[in-house]
Amino acid sequence: MVTNRIKCSMAMIISLFSDEDDFVPMRLTESLQELGRINHKYVLTYCHKYLTKNKLQPAPRWALLTAMTLVIKDNLGHLHTRLDKKLSNLALMNMIRSEHVDHQEAASCLLVSLGARFPIEIFKHIESGCQPWTQAYFYMVLTLARLCRANVHCLVPRLKPVLRNMLPTLHGVTDGEMKWTLCVSLGLFSESIQMYLSNPEGTRKPKLEKKMFFHDISAAYDLLLNSWLPMKEPKVSRAILETVAQIIQLLPNDKLDKELPSLIPTLLLVYQETFPHVSVTRCLCSVLRTGTERNSEIPVTQMQILLITFHEQICIVMEQPQNTFSEKQLNEILCCFRVLAPAFTSQILEILRMQLAIDNEQIQLGALAVLKYLLDTVPSNMESQKDQILNCVRRSLLTGSNRVKGILAQVIYTMACHNYLEREGGKQLVEFIIQQCALPTEENEESTESEEEFCSVMAAVVTDKDLRRQCEGLLKLMVGTLPIGDVLWSYLLEFVITVKYTEAFTIVCGSSYCFGIKRLMASNTQFVLNYEDFPNLPEPRTLLMRLLIVSSSLCHGKGRGVPALGLLYLLAMDIHPATVRVWDKEFPMLCNFLEKNSEKPNLQNEWEEKLLRVVSQTLEAIADKVWITQLIAEMTHCIHTYRLYPTERAFLYKCLGRVLRLTQDKDIISKSLHQMLQSVEHNEDFERDRVAAGIGDCAVTHLDTTLTTLKVFMEFNRLCISSPFHQVDNHIMKVKSTLILCYGQIMSRCPRDLILPRIETDILHNVLALFNTKMFGLKSKVKELTLKLSLTNTVTLLAKAFQPSEEHPPYTLSRKAELLSCMQELITAEPKEILSTWVRKSAMDACAALIKLQPSLSSETEQIRICLNRVFSLPDWESSTADQSTNMDMAERQKLHTDTMASVQGLLKQCLLLDLSPDGLHSVFKTMETEIQSARDHEREKAMESTLQLVTFYLEKLQVSNKVPSHNLVRIIGCVGLQCADPSHVVREAAIKSLYGLLYIQLHLEGFPVGHQDKEVEHLKAIKGGLKQFTSQALFQTCTAVSNVLSKCIAHEQLNTLLFTVFKGLTDKHRNISCTASIVTNVLITTRGSTLADVWGTIKVLSRHLHSITEPRVRNAVTHSISILASHHLPAVLSALLTYSIPFDGYICDIWRSLLTCNALRPAKFLLNNIKSLYVDGRYCHVTDTKDSATQQSLAVLCALRDVVCEPDSGHVINILYPQLVSTLLIHLSFSVWVRFPTNFLTIPKAGNTFGPALRLNYADACHYSAEILRAVLSQGKGDDRIMREMGGWHLFVSPRKHHEGVTLLASTLTACAAPHLISIVEQLTPCLVNIGESQRITIAAFFGELLNHSVVWDLLLMDTLLESLFRCLLDESPIVQWLAVQGLGNAAIGASQRIDTYCTKLLSTMLSVIDQKSKPENLIAVEAMSSMCKVLGQLQEDYTNPILGDVALAVQPYLEHQHETMRAAAFNVLGKLIRFGSVEMNPPYMEHIKSTLIRLLLHLNAESIEVTNVCKSVLNSYAPVMESANISKMFQELSSEGTTLDYDNYLSNISRHIAKDLDNQIPLYIRSCAAFLRNVLPAVRGNALTFLAFLMYNAPPHYYTSQSAAQICEQIIALLSDHEQDVRSKAAKAMRYLYMY
Repeated sequence: MVTNRIKCSMAMIISLFSDEDDFVPMRLTESLQELGRINHKYVLTYCHKYLTKNKLQPAPRWALLTAMTLVIKDNLGHLHTRLDKKLSNLALMNMIRSEHVDHQEAASCLLVSLGARFPIEIFKHIESGCQPWTQAYFYMVLTLARLCRANVHCLVPRLKPVLRNMLPTLHGVTDGEMKWTLCVSLGLFSESIQMYLSNPEGTRKPKLEKKMFFHDISAAYDLLLNSWLPMKEPKVSRAILETVAQIIQLLPNDKLDKELPSLIPTLLLVYQETFPHVSVTRCLCSVLRTGTERNSEIPVTQMQILLITFHEQICIVMEQPQNTFSEKQLNEILCCFRVLAPAFTSQILEILRMQLAIDNEQIQLGALAVLKYLLDTVPSNMESQKDQILNCVRRSLLTGSNRVKGILAQVIYTMACHNYLEREGGKQLVEFIIQQCALPTEENEESTESEEEFCSVMAAVVTDKDLRRQCEGLLKLMVGTLPIGDVLWSYLLEFVITVKYTEAFTIVCGSSYCFGIKRLMASNTQFVLNYEDFPNLPEPRTLLMRLLIVSSSLCHGKGRGVPALGLLYLLAMDIHPATVRVWDKEFPMLCNFLEKNSEKPNLQNEWEEKLLRVVSQTLEAIADKVWITQLIAEMTHCIHTYRLYPTERAFLYKCLGRVLRLTQDKDIISKSLHQMLQSVEHNEDFERDRVAAGIGDCAVTHLDTTLTTLKVFMEFNRLCISSPFHQVDNHIMKVKSTLILCYGQIMSRCPRDLILPRIETDILHNVLALFNTKMFGLKSKVKELTLKLSLTNTVTLLAKAFQPSEEHPPYTLSRKAELLSCMQELITAEPKEILSTWVRKSAMDACAALIKLQPSLSSETEQIRICLNRVFSLPDWESSTADQSTNMDMAERQKLHTDTMASVQGLLKQCLLLDLSPDGLHSVFKTMETEIQSARDHEREKAMESTLQLVTFYLEKLQVSNKVPSHNLVRIIGCVGLQCADPSHVVREAAIKSLYGLLYIQLHLEGFPVGHQDKEVEHLKAIKGGLKQFTSQALFQTCTAVSNVLSKCIAHEQLNTLLFTVFKGLTDKHRNISCTASIVTNVLITTRGSTLADVWGTIKVLSRHLHSITEPRVRNAVTHSISILASHHLPAVLSALLTYSIPFDGYICDIWRSLLTCNALRPAKFLLNNIKSLYVDGRYCHVTDTKDSATQQSLAVLCALRDVVCEPDSGHVINILYPQLVSTLLIHLSFSVWVRFPTNFLTIPKAGNTFGPALRLNYADACHYSAEILRAVLSQGKGDDRIMREMGGWHLFVSPRKHHEGVTLLASTLTACAAPHLISIVEQLTPCLVNIGESQRITIAAFFGELLNHSVVWDLLLMDTLLESLFRCLLDESPIVQWLAVQGLGNAAIGASQRIDTYCTKLLSTMLSVIDQKSKPENLIAVEAMSSMCKVLGQLQEDYTNPILGDVALAVQPYLEHQHETMRAAAFNVLGKLIRFGSVEMNPPYMEHIKSTLIRLLLHLNAESIEVTNVCKSVLNSYAPVMESANISKMFQELSSEGTTLDYDNYLSNISRHIAKDLDNQIPLYIRSCAAFLRNVLPAVRGNALTFLAFLMYNAPPHYYTSQSAAQICEQIIALLSDHEQDVRSKAAKAMRYLYMY
């Protein structure tokens, strides 16, 4: 039953097949296959139905057919016949009707898959649908062929009719695709027939015979080979060859014999075509196999051509990239050789011999590949040709190609498998393998075939490493698996002692050991070597020497030691029977040591000593003088054979020296030593050291002979060593170095009682003579590195050999000073910042050893300083600087630096051992103090690590029985404690550990027992955990913790010393150190500051250090420390700080600011009271000398207050002291600015007049300090001084003439941001109006006046207070104060706009009074009074009808014609404000009076003053609403339009016309009013009056022409024709033109 889920899934999947993406159909096909596994019947039926009913695109159709094929394959056993027929019909129809090859292919696959279940039915179905010469026919045939191939036993008996029907169609086919299809079909049919015939038992039908198909197959063969193949169609030709390979096996014998002579050349020619050769080779292989199986004759000439062609092809394949195709071609060609080998062995080997003789890699590779294949596959055919094959291979051994060597090694292994090595020449083959095993390879060389044991014959690149690994594997296979006898064993033993094959020693020796074990197990004797049968075997002494030398390298022998010892132990009886007892005991321990320590190069010397000890024991056990003498001769003789192996030769020197101990023949000893000195490579450090060790070993028992030999050798070389006329070259210096080392080893190894008499008189004299080179009698500077190192090592050996001990008393070296001086010269000569040699390290070791010897020298301290300076100055080994001028790699540089540091630390410890008292520790520490405080990280790291080593060493050696009161470690503790926050983690960790040790040293010196643990000191261990974090927080915590420990552990009497030591760190170049010093200072002053007595001195030192501190954070911390000190000693600190010169420098200012951290109110109140006392007492007003003490005091106080208030954290202080600060500073600022106005300030300036020069500012610093403090008050008091900054208020503030403007801006700012403080500010400022100077009253008046400009004063109930204060200011004797008061009273109209009715009458009356009192010309007070009137009138309602308005109008009337524009403009402004009140109906006289000024406004409309002109325009615009004429109102309103240019004459003409038209009854009035201005003092007004009067009279009604007033006016106009102003006369003449009717 089909579930709904499957139905939905099918529908969804099928609907997605229309997607254009190529990837989608593939995924949908997989989905259908999964559904088919659940219900195949439904899926197949659904797909069949869908394909039948829908016309699909090619891609979906192909995908569905493919999916059906997959479903059928998954469900073969469950298909039913009915469904099979439907599906086969569907597939057949798609194959017949479709023109797409993909569809036909998919349909074919579908039929083949159905045929797996119903083969016969499907075969018949397809056969019935075959119609020759149709396009689908060919694909049906191909489908039948595939079906037949898949069901051989069922369908082959049915092929005859198919072949019979198909063959006629072959002749008419011309399309290449159809040809290919038929060829493939024929090939499949032929293959099916062969399968059927080769396995007839599997069929139920009667057996078929091959001859049944002869006719059809022969006809097809002829057509394919003779007609289609010559057409050279690549695809078709390839198919033809594949088909012929199958058909050839079905041809009759006579046909085959006839065709072979022509077929082989034809196929060989095809090799020249472009299509792949594998088809040709496969076809040839099939032809040759068939021919050889049927014993058909192949012509000899063709055989030669065949073999040469095959070899050429295999050579081509060898050069091709390795892939599936090339491997197939190679296998097919080799198969051809295998097919031909039984019949043509001699011919094949002759061809291969000829090819191997050619020096060509490609040809040799091909020949060897064939030879190896034939040896593996047809060994019986090769048996008779062994000698010939050996000769061929031996000729190839000299090849230089790694590829050829690789396959040649495989050929040799194959030959070994077939017993070729036992023949003559076999040794050469084995040696070839050994040669490849000895190839040198680089450690970092990559293998091209790292995962394969053998190199592939087709590998493009074969490295030495690949070849070596392959040959080692082959050798292991030979030894482990092949039954090769004594021949290979003898070969291998000969190669064991061959020095040139040392690189292959491991594998050769291991193989020999395996053979030896086999021989030992197979025989009844303990002897392994058979010299009778194999006389070429190595001698026992040769084997002993060789195996010992090879095993001497612990790490660098590539694993040679263990097999060498194993083989040596195996051959013990053959070496000498006496060795067995010694070796049974020693060799297991040697092998165990070697296996455990094979990767520890530092144990090399120990390993060599173990071997030498075994050698000594072995020779003592042998006790055969002749045998030992022969061994010495053999060793001496072999020295030169190890020339290329310095490590082995170096051990040989030591071994020879040890062996020489056991002989008493002085002649042999002398010759051997001389031979050692002659043969040693003096340029190799390793060899020099070992030969010196060997000579020293020999001297243990033959001191005289050894010294004599050295003396003879030195004399022998004296001419070239000492001659002043000879240029001392490098080699001679190396020889000197060797001789000096020999003397050192002799002193070190010989018994003390024997060597002491000869030290200074003989040995040391010779050593220094060899070192000190003289040229022309003068000592020359030694530059040779090895000579320096030899001397330092020899001196070290000398000093160590005579160290004092319990057995030996101290030795007094008389030439100690000379040796120390020599070491000092060597150290000083080294580059200070580059460590490229071991001279420094070696010389310091020598110094450390010499210091122990007597006598003691005063120059030893200087020697230590030189060593420290030359080591601590070196950069770290990882740095790029350390890599200069040196060829050492990173590991070598690291070791050099590490060992050099260890040497200098050893020198310091040795010095400390000479005096283990606290003074001794302090003395040694002083030598490092400079480096500890260095600016370079690497110097501090080295110095601090050395300090830690010293402290640890001192603590271990310290033994105190009683309390030691006289110790002073505080300086060391203070210096080390500062390094706990060093930028370098190394320094930090070492400092903490050093501090830990120093504090315990102090405790022990105070009498505490050694095991005592102090809680505070132990806390330092917990601090170490946070040292790795290099963050500010972590470092701060670390420093604080260290400071707390110090504060609790340091005694009271040492506190000052510690503090002043820490103070030095404040100026350290590293900010971490300076920060640490500041933190320690802070903590110590916080916790112990109350006990400090010298507060003054502490402040002086800290303030002095502030000038040198570069780190801001440190300066802040120091100033904070002073503030903390102030919390303990406030009066003393403030007194000290106020004594510094003015202005304070930045550091003192920072100190004042830091006082905020403690109780800032106390210092702030103190400073404010100090300032206030100055002006309250009147002292400030009378001071004229800026250097006066009072002035200096005030400046100091101001500076301090500024520093306190301007600090960002001073907000809480400002909030509390806000009113006091503002009021006090405002008054003090007025004193500082000394407000002065010019005498003519209140006089209206005339054109061109300016104020006089600016007055000198007194007390400018105080002025700016006060302004700065006020600015900070605004900012810190949660205010905003943006208005002050934008308006330049702070600059105005400090200007004597504009100070009041700055005060005004300040007041405005305070109303916005400090309203709650205004009440207190006003309260504190109000009393100052009556008892201080003019400048202060000016400041207060300006401040109060501006406050009235803001409504906040009304809310704060300050209006009355401020008004009363300003009313009193009107009575002030200062005009400036009066002027500011008038200005402020005007502002009251704005501040109290909501209650203006309450104050307007009083304010207006006051202003009228001021105008009346200040009525004299050019007085700005009157102008300001009118401005204030405008402010008041502007705030009144329009219905205001108080009679005072008339008084105002009358009061300003005289000023409308004032000579100054400012006065006129102010009067016109008042006039404009008065128009708002009343109307013609309500107050006709008032309005008539207002309108009477209309003519005056029009006449001033084009005044020279822009101010007056603008005011007139504005007033006329205000007149518009009360005019009876709409036209005139409109013209008045147009005046307010911006951007318009006024044509004055035309404007008057239009006005007069509208008056005559709309107000004709009033025109006489306007004419009389205008005529009144003909006598005005201003020429411009007279001219304007003439113009306007002419227009009015011109537009007057006719009855006016004859009036008496008109005649009088005309007379006045005529009189103006003689005016003194030309402009007036001109306008009078112009007016006459309009009055012609009069």
